[in-house]
Amino acid sequence: MTLPRRQAGAPLLHLDLASLSPTTGPEAHRELIEAARCLPSLPGVLSTGVIEADAGADFEIAFLFVLAEPAALERFGTHPEYSRFLQGSLAPRLHAFAGADVRLEGEFPALQAYAACLALTAPDETFDWEVTAALKRWVDGLGAPSHAIGLAVGEKQRYRGAALAFADRPLVAQRPQEARFGATLVYGRARSLP
Repeated sequence: MTLPRRQAGAPLLHLDLASLSPTTGPEAHRELIEAARCLPSLPGVLSTGVIEADAGADFEIAFLFVLAEPAALERFGTHPEYSRFLQGSLAPRLHAFAGADVRLEGEFPALQAYAACLALTAPDETFDWEVTAALKRWVDGLGAPSHAIGLAVGEKQRYRGAALAFADRPLVAQRPQEARFGATLVYGRARSLP
C-alpha cells in the first residue's frame, strides 16, 4: 500500500534524527513521541512515523514526515505546532540532532513493524546519480519488501540523500563500504504517529 499523491510532483521526506541526553529515561522518551502526535494533522503532511532505534544506531529516534510536495516544507517548518514540538519537547532532551529534506523518487510506502534509515554525506564533486546508486545498493542489500529513496532538496544540506527500508522483521542494516560517503544509520522498530 502506498500513499496517494494529493498534488503534482514528488513527495518530500523531512527527517528529524535525535539522540537524547543520558538523563532522559524511558518515560520521557515515551512523552517525546507522544508530543509528536499533534504533527500529522498539520497542512501538507501526508504521513508521519517514528523509528525507535536499536542499540548501535547513530541516533535513538528518527521522526519521519512525508509532505505532499516541496512547497509544503516551509509551511511545515514554520508552523507553530512544529516549532513547539522542536523547542518545547525535543530541544530540552537533546544530546545530538540532525535533519534532512529529500525529494522522494516515488510514493512513500506504508510503514511496517521495522525500518532502517540511511542518510549519506558526500564530497561536493559527487554526482547525484552516484548518491542514488549508493542508496539503491544499500536498499537492495537489505532485501526489504518496500523502500523509499530521495535526494536532498537544496544545496545547503548536510546529507545529499537518504533511503528508508521497511519490513515485518528486524532489518540487519550496515553502513555502505564506499569510503567516499559518510553514513548516518538508524534502524529499529517503526510505527506511525496517528
